[in-house]
Amino acid sequence: MADADTAEKDADNIIRIMVATDNHLGYAEKDTVRGEDSFTAFEEILELAVSEDVDMILLGGDLFHDSVPSQNSMYKCIELLRRYTFGDKPVSLEILSDQSHCFHNAVNQSVNYEDPNLNISIPVFSIHGNHDDPSGFGRLSSLDLLSSTGLVNYFGRWTDLTQLEISPILMRKGETKMALYGLSHIHDARLVRIFTDFQVTINCPKESEEDWFHLMVVHQNRADRGPKNYLPEELLPAFLNLIIWGHEHDCRIEPEVNALRDFYVSQPGSSVATSLAKGESIKKHVGLLEIYKTKFHLKPLPLQTVRPFIFDSIDIDSYATKLNLKQGDASIKVCDFAKKRVEDMIEEAKNLLTGHPKQPTLPLIRLRLRYTDETHMFNTIRFGQMFSTRVANVADVVKFEKLNKRAYKDKINVDRDAMQRAMEIDNTARVEELVDRYFEEVKDKHPLKLLHSKALAEVTYRMVERSDNNAADHIFKFYNEKAVEHLMDTLPSIENINEELENFRLRYKADDLLKMLDASDLKTGAYASAAGSKTNNKDENVSLAPKTSTAKASGRGAGRAGTARGRGTAAATSAAATPAKPKLNVSVNTRNSSNEPQGLMDAYNQGRRNKGKVVYVVSDDSD
Repeated sequence: MADADTAEKDADNIIRIMVATDNHLGYAEKDTVRGEDSFTAFEEILELAVSEDVDMILLGGDLFHDSVPSQNSMYKCIELLRRYTFGDKPVSLEILSDQSHCFHNAVNQSVNYEDPNLNISIPVFSIHGNHDDPSGFGRLSSLDLLSSTGLVNYFGRWTDLTQLEISPILMRKGETKMALYGLSHIHDARLVRIFTDFQVTINCPKESEEDWFHLMVVHQNRADRGPKNYLPEELLPAFLNLIIWGHEHDCRIEPEVNALRDFYVSQPGSSVATSLAKGESIKKHVGLLEIYKTKFHLKPLPLQTVRPFIFDSIDIDSYATKLNLKQGDASIKVCDFAKKRVEDMIEEAKNLLTGHPKQPTLPLIRLRLRYTDETHMFNTIRFGQMFSTRVANVADVVKFEKLNKRAYKDKINVDRDAMQRAMEIDNTARVEELVDRYFEEVKDKHPLKLLHSKALAEVTYRMVERSDNNAADHIFKFYNEKAVEHLMDTLPSIENINEELENFRLRYKADDLLKMLDASDLKTGAYASAAGSKTNNKDENVSLAPKTSTAKASGRGAGRAGTARGRGTAAATSAAATPAKPKLNVSVNTRNSSNEPQGLMDAYNQGRRNKGKVVYVVSDDSD
């Protein structure tokens, strides 16, 4: 009996929240096959909220797929919310903050379960996303309509794009106090500008922040899609305990710790696939969040009514030999290969059936074929018709994606952990020093086979400090020539090429090659290298730039003010004296005429055919 009393007491102090994002109600609603998918998944989420006896539901934006949802979508949403969130069960959450500033377009300027005309058993709290943001005359969102009817507590809306102030909704249940912060979608570039201009204010409870559990829900790009196309987690305050991240559709619901800010991030993902991308094929979940004082536990709940989705990506070139694509009709062979793979994927999709009576059985199938030769392509519309009664997406079962041939052969995987370690050593280091450190960090895991790390640092130095767009082509060509010259001197067998290239790296140290490069540059009036400037120039203020008609403060040791990186007056003076550098637009010449060797192996083989005559790999720039 004592244990039951303790459990009941603990339950009175634990806030239970059903967490979901990106429901996209109304997606493909006119599709006769997939039209009900979004509503079926949303109904399951509401059923889980009832069965788990939660205190509230928290939605992370994009409740609707369209900013102006159809009457059908709005009707079904209202009907589901009324069926599952209305009832006689008392709500145990107490609002402590000023409600008139918390909820947008609430009729009584208060949370809906305190409205005497409504009978709410499970309150729904939601921000808006980029799909259901305010638009049109009056700048109203679909959530404004749901808020005015008392179905949803709409918070976190902000329309001033010059500054941002976020005040939390303060809640209490027994001994647990929670501050809920909402940041509805703002265009990423604008939001990052507001943060970097220090125009963001996030208000904390007046009491000690350690007494509160700080929960934030946002709807922004999380993946790095460019310097101004996502919200870095590090811009958010360190006092937060947990962030629910909407907008990203791939499910990463298990909380991930941010080491720099010491908070956790959970990304529930979407409840319906709105694109046939790899991230959408990950198993869909919602979360049951339990909060006790400043501790929390997030339990992933897999959705059982989501349509099965299998994604696969194949590089056709890797099957060229197996399929014998160089002989006969390659298109027919690739088509037959794709047909067999789709058949296997349909069988694989049967393993995703949960047995739930409302789960659709026709699967989504996406086979991405990456190609470099257009003769491998076939008619994808006609191909899809072969599976018209077996898949849900007949029109786009197969998608062709063209691969850049050079990118296909020379894939580079960046070790982000090694990059982070390189930056932590000295965050004021120049970019070329970071490049050198990075390759030193990964030399055991991803060793360079030909170039030295200092050579890549030299490329970076010339491109950044001198705006030399030809630096990469020039230095790589120089290394190429020296490597081929070494191979022609040693004449190894084909099997020992890699071993001999390693001997080349050991024989010619980076500094030696850079000195040879400097000597070559002096003959043509080019710059001295970054390494040479460190060892040969006693006066650090000597500019390495050639004399031109335009004055430019770009000395190697001229200090941060000299490179317009400093602050205050020095930086402003330098910026005024130094003309703006042109935008870097680096391209590598990849011409391939029949009589010009391409790459080390081609040059080496041609040299052997020429009976030992030295043949340099040269991409002549004389034209």
